[in-house]
Amino acid sequence: MLWLKRKLNSFFHHYLDAYLKEYLKKNLPTQCLIFGDESRLEIAKTAIINNALFNLSSGKIIVEDHVFFGHNVTLLTGTHDYNKFDRERQISYPESGRDIVIERGAWIASNAIILAPCRVGKHSVVAAGALINKDVPPFTVVAGVPAKVIKEIQ
Repeated sequence: MLWLKRKLNSFFHHYLDAYLKEYLKKNLPTQCLIFGDESRLEIAKTAIINNALFNLSSGKIIVEDHVFFGHNVTLLTGTHDYNKFDRERQISYPESGRDIVIERGAWIASNAIILAPCRVGKHSVVAAGALINKDVPPFTVVAGVPAKVIKEIQ
């Protein structure tokens, strides 16, 4: 009887493992999360966004042609007033003026965070885990927290 139990455990473990891998492959890496008014989000048809998080509470986000994101990229237009306290701090935020533009051909690597307002220049590269808190010049590679230009692209 023990051999049957082991066989069944092995079968179900294999089946569930394969099912879970297939589910994750199909669903999680490509499902973006949009917080706020979706009409403020413009994504070019040729862009690849994977499972990005878009916070649109304080501005628009524009993603131009041939931009591509790694996994878990976060774009935040929202902010809160640290001079306010308790519930007032939680609910007060600007409703506009904190736009993010990702220009043509930019590559935003996995786990990068982009804080508004800013513009990521065309064909630039944002390294994995970088924190963008100001404009990124075109044709540059930026890395770090906060991100700094580490290389120019010829």
